[in-house]
Amino acid sequence: MGPDSYPAGVNPLTGLMVADPAVLNRRPLAIKVSNYIGARPQAGLSFADLVFEHYAEGGETRLTAVIYSQTPERVGSVRSGRLLDLEIVPMFDAILTASGFSDGVRARIDSTSWAARNLSGPYVGAPALVRVPLQNVAYEHTLFAVPIEIWRLADQQGINQPPVLTPGLAFSNAPPAGGTPASHVQIGYGLSWTNVDWQYDPLTRQYLRTLAGEPHTDALTGQQLAFDNVLLVGAWHIETDIPEDSFGGGHLSVEIQIWGDGPATLFRDGQRYEGHWTRSNPENMLQFTDSTGGVLYLKPGQTWFEMVPIGFDKLFVEP
Repeated sequence: MGPDSYPAGVNPLTGLMVADPAVLNRRPLAIKVSNYIGARPQAGLSFADLVFEHYAEGGETRLTAVIYSQTPERVGSVRSGRLLDLEIVPMFDAILTASGFSDGVRARIDSTSWAARNLSGPYVGAPALVRVPLQNVAYEHTLFAVPIEIWRLADQQGINQPPVLTPGLAFSNAPPAGGTPASHVQIGYGLSWTNVDWQYDPLTRQYLRTLAGEPHTDALTGQQLAFDNVLLVGAWHIETDIPEDSFGGGHLSVEIQIWGDGPATLFRDGQRYEGHWTRSNPENMLQFTDSTGGVLYLKPGQTWFEMVPIGFDKLFVEP
């Protein structure tokens, strides 16, 4: 199914039927989540339809969780947004929630057509964004988003219309032809605490996530994160003139250019598929094709996007 139409009651972001079709009338939430070692385990990632993992600065990585069909109690910890979020929000007709932004990133957001859908700190607070004191966790990692309250605030502000999610992702229960075995996937983002492992579990037919050598769990459930699709997306990473911080002499914001086209590698059902992505305008989702130019079908379920630079050579796959 997809990318141009979906059966009634099917979530266009997962290809799965939802228990309550009313949830599909609310906008997705793009929530910025810390991936710092001191902020783990994060809350709510297992409830996300989609997660984007990407470089921030200094070799660190950060996440954007797209919350739509499920409603976790909280998501976070929430940290500041990045330039990639300017692409994610229009792609999914979403509401953006972060702890804040550098001046340069905020200026770009303020100039967008969807700036009113930026429900982020410091101007948005409780009950949509709340502090949850945690033992041995620094204060900056104690801010959490409360999805139900963000949707209520969006209702009050008149910005919670049903989203436009086509053309979107394409799904098929049947694994595509032409795959190669991929039971273990390693992605070396570069720091000991950002390196990722995905291990395929043939019983659940999902990939289990390990981070920095430890099972990556959800603080809300205590369970290891398990996703149906892992999608490596190669895009140009361009350093901008926007200062993000002053640590170690300072770092500049990185623009991840997910427009135009680029390489993609899909992992599903214990198989690896090489393909290609395209995106022709800001409101379009990434479209995926296989090596022959046909539609590259994802498995119905949750998808984790691993954003990497063009020429990335730290992907290691075992059969």
